[in-house]
Amino acid sequence: MDEANNFDNVLNNIVEIPLPPGIPQSIIVRVIETCGVNYEVKKDELFDKEYPVLYGEKENIENAKSYLILFTEAKLALRDIARLARRFKTKVKVYADDEDLKPGIELISNDITNKDKIEILDEKLDSEDFETIDVCGKTVYIFV
Repeated sequence: MDEANNFDNVLNNIVEIPLPPGIPQSIIVRVIETCGVNYEVKKDELFDKEYPVLYGEKENIENAKSYLILFTEAKLALRDIARLARRFKTKVKVYADDEDLKPGIELISNDITNKDKIEILDEKLDSEDFETIDVCGKTVYIFV
């Protein structure tokens, strides 16, 4: 009887969220690795369509939601920075002082093209020559 209650508690603690269309597979994989959630493609019998979902424990799914947004915004920002760096034939140094964003930028930088034009810094440079951008309310410093 006690095992049945434990099994019911585990099942009740599992939550799933459907993923919106257009999320890159690299972002989904990074969220799965970071948050400890699982990925599955479900089939809706009523509409005869398939849709991707993330599922896992409630707290992991809440983290996955925030990381999904953060990683997507960071990837878009880094992609644009790398594109501009390639266009102007320069190398760019990127620094983020936020504890959630710094490892995210390091992971996401491996997934973009022209990643050789971007260097991720561990410490902020003392230079006055930098630009800042806002990624999900967190500041990213760009040193040219």
